[in-house]
Amino acid sequence: MKPIIGITTYIRKGSFRSYSQVGYEYIDKIEKSGGIPLEIPILQDFTIETLNHLMDSFDGIIFSGGANIDSLWYGEEPLEKLSIETELRNNFERALFSVAKKKKVPILGICRGSQLINVLQGGSLFQNIDIQMDTEIDHEGVDKKIEEKQHVVYLEKDSFLTKISNKSKISVNSFHVQCIKKLGENLRVTAKSEDGIAEAIEYEGGFFMHGVQWHPEGLEDQLPLFKEFVNVCSINK
Repeated sequence: MKPIIGITTYIRKGSFRSYSQVGYEYIDKIEKSGGIPLEIPILQDFTIETLNHLMDSFDGIIFSGGANIDSLWYGEEPLEKLSIETELRNNFERALFSVAKKKKVPILGICRGSQLINVLQGGSLFQNIDIQMDTEIDHEGVDKKIEEKQHVVYLEKDSFLTKISNKSKISVNSFHVQCIKKLGENLRVTAKSEDGIAEAIEYEGGFFMHGVQWHPEGLEDQLPLFKEFVNVCSINK
């Protein structure tokens, strides 16, 4: 049986109605990698029992990209007010992460998802790279297409990413305003951009939990990352 991979979503408020959605590139990469992708809608009225039941349906979970993590979680006042839709997502994913981690369900965090891992492991974030850091690299990628590569990241030689790519550096796209400040517990940085910003993390706590700051779902040469994740999830069944 193919492993079932849950993918978190976001709420898009339209003029006619609100939509639960996620970029189709996530679906495409999981399907091409031999998994069955299933979108996880944001729930408002949930219990831990509900989330445990939901998590039993999945062999792995992708925490996808999107809007900012609540800075109050790491003790800082927000530089920007979060929308109601983002607050709903944050509350749901915080609980979902806790259940997934307790069950040791393989986790892949992408962009916001990587930041979520870091914060919920006790880390913190720079809320705005342009305001709080000194860098010449364009990390936000305004008006860029998802398949456009913007900068290089350097991989740690003994990292998961080095093993699957057989490279010491790779070119990636980039669409993030925030980045890791304080590293979370039992995490290690496995890739950095030239300005020193953490671009990938790995969990050292006994099960697969990795995060990348770029959007690999938009890059064809990043398919091996998803194939290896699906393989890990197959073993976890």
